[in-house]
Amino acid sequence: MKLRISLLLAVAVLMHSRLMLAQAPGSTNPDQMRAKVLKRGTGEKAKVKVKLRDGSEVRGYVSKTDQDTFEVRDKTGKSVSIAYADVVSVRKPGLSKGAKIGIGVGVGAAAFLGIVWGATVAALGR
Repeated sequence: MKLRISLLLAVAVLMHSRLMLAQAPGSTNPDQMRAKVLKRGTGEKAKVKVKLRDGSEVRGYVSKTDQDTFEVRDKTGKSVSIAYADVVSVRKPGLSKGAKIGIGVGVGAAAFLGIVWGATVAALGR
């Protein structure tokens, strides 16, 4: 009985891990990436940070979009043509909103603890 439960559990874990691998970030759909790029638009205000399947990263702004590729122009003016199929992720450069909130909460907590510590030291010093 214990052997059957162990085997069932092993099969369930294996199936779950295969399902998670199928949804891995590396398995993105080119149409999804094209939609994300088109959502950003083109021009100097359409800044992006693009992660590619080979592990490299391209930063700049979207200067041109086509059916199968788009161009990103960096600060130096050099344009790089990228196929949607080679893209893992497209996002704005810089910190995410969650990271900014986390930093703000951390600074606020540190300030609060500093005030509490200072008040405690002042109260004990009397």
